[in-house]
Amino acid sequence: MSDVAALSSVSRLSSFAGGLDEVSSTVRTRQYLVGGAQGVQASEVTQGGFADTMAQVVRETAGDLKAAEATSVAAVRGEVSAQRVVEAVMKAELSLKSAVAVRDKVVEAYQEFARMSI
Repeated sequence: MSDVAALSSVSRLSSFAGGLDEVSSTVRTRQYLVGGAQGVQASEVTQGGFADTMAQVVRETAGDLKAAEATSVAAVRGEVSAQRVVEAVMKAELSLKSAVAVRDKVVEAYQEFARMSI
């Protein structure tokens, strides 16, 4: 859960101009892999700021993690098949890996800005 806490701190960034295209591309790739092409078309219509994009990634990742946990609990009760559990866990894993990759890029960019001399 420390990754989710770290991601929530990333969502507080409000002014980061560089790298928005790369983040948007990563989000679109994640949406395509997780939700299909329809999710990509919907995200291209609405464009927000960097902080909005990061907040959306955090919310979606947290939702995927909660869904995987709920599916796992339902499987223990015998309500869900093992296949659905594996699918939910793989989706959550992909979401978390994507969010962590975006976080790493943001931290790397921040460190570059910090090293710049004025």
